[in-house]
Amino acid sequence: MLLLAAIVPAWLFLAIIYAVDRKREKPQFVFLLYFIGMLIVLPAALAEKYLLDLYSQTSEPQTGFLATLVTAFFIAGAVEESLKAIAFKQLVYPRPFFDEPYDGVVYAVAIGLGFATVENVLYVLSSGLSTAFVRAFTAVPAHALFGVVMGAYFSRSKFQGSPMWPAFVVPALLHGIYDSFALAQSYFANLLLVVYLMWLVRFAYTRAYPLLHTKLNYRIS
Repeated sequence: MLLLAAIVPAWLFLAIIYAVDRKREKPQFVFLLYFIGMLIVLPAALAEKYLLDLYSQTSEPQTGFLATLVTAFFIAGAVEESLKAIAFKQLVYPRPFFDEPYDGVVYAVAIGLGFATVENVLYVLSSGLSTAFVRAFTAVPAHALFGVVMGAYFSRSKFQGSPMWPAFVVPALLHGIYDSFALAQSYFANLLLVVYLMWLVRFAYTRAYPLLHTKLNYRIS
């Protein structure tokens, strides 16, 4: 029961993103990238542990809210979104199956939700069903939305010749903001987190929706 509660939310979000696509991608590509996202959890955990240990050994490590910001932006957000973006850049960006603008959203969300699935399982199995319920409406959709934004920027780069760096930087910043509220553990921070998630839905939507209606009358690099 706990395992299903941890896994199903990610599957539902992935199914929604996949269903929106007018030209469906081959399921095997989507599930392969979902699996890659699951594998990313291990190097991310090792890198984050190393950085946290390194930070704790600095001469004057910050505490309180400043420590939360360092953890949120420079450790969790930067590490996790960078690894997802590197996986996309190496495994998706140069491939012939990345041939439509909205593809970037589907593939990046698959990677992000693969990551979210393993992370969710670890949290839920250690903390129970109530954690599964909360994360189904917070952490899991957040990872999906980070993926939407990442994929949209990779698509802009590939099909419109835009710079690629926002695909690495913007999701990391969005992730850092999310974790800043989530790690603060106060009622006010939780309220801000809800407001932020609502804003994030709109932000991701405005970047992904135009890709559904973009015709391929430009170059494919």
